[in-house]
Amino acid sequence: MIILEVALLSYFILYPIYIFLTHKAEKLRVLNQQESKVNVYLKTMLNLWIPVIILGILVVYDDISLIEIGLKWQWDITNSLALLSLILLAGYFLVSLKSLKNNSDEHSKLKEQYEFIRWFLPVTPRESKYFIFGLSITAGVCEEILFRGYVMHILSNDLPMYVVIIISSIIFGFGHIYQGASHVVRTAILGSIMAVIYLVTDSLVVPILLHLMLDMYGGAVAYIIFSDKKSEALMTK
Repeated sequence: MIILEVALLSYFILYPIYIFLTHKAEKLRVLNQQESKVNVYLKTMLNLWIPVIILGILVVYDDISLIEIGLKWQWDITNSLALLSLILLAGYFLVSLKSLKNNSDEHSKLKEQYEFIRWFLPVTPRESKYFIFGLSITAGVCEEILFRGYVMHILSNDLPMYVVIIISSIIFGFGHIYQGASHVVRTAILGSIMAVIYLVTDSLVVPILLHLMLDMYGGAVAYIIFSDKKSEALMTK
């Protein structure tokens, strides 16, 4: 079990380094059509599920419990309101996507916002399915379990909670270095928000659902705007 613990802890150091060293080459392969986006999505999903599986083994055979890493739920006013908020947010996302699909005038503005990560985003129906229902759900589940559940649990044994939030969020941010330095900061801030939600609700359920909803929505928006051939043609004239 010690080997698995060391391997899991090493992941949080080695994976961001791996992403930093390989993401430019991976981007070029995708842009040069030497590697499909679907293959990149599958590799990313695998890189997230492996440490979660290791953590699962530690939960079964070691001293870590599901409760300690936030995999619990209690029906109280805070969680009930949080779930209601998620339902309302999901409704807003659906209405927003429907509006965006019918309003191509908004596409060019959004394309500018998404341009920094366009190489990674889905354009074809196949890519959108893997991104929205595969990668987004994987990221929502695995990243919250790993960075909010496990990392915060480990750090909280020796550090004050505000330091735990800062460190776990920085580690989370560096795992997204492929988006660029400024977006590492943005992702770290998002990680801090997720950490606070986790602490307030005393459960990973709401952060997981919120995380995967945000990623699914972002993937759907990208698919709508970048698969719009008519809008693309107008922009190149």
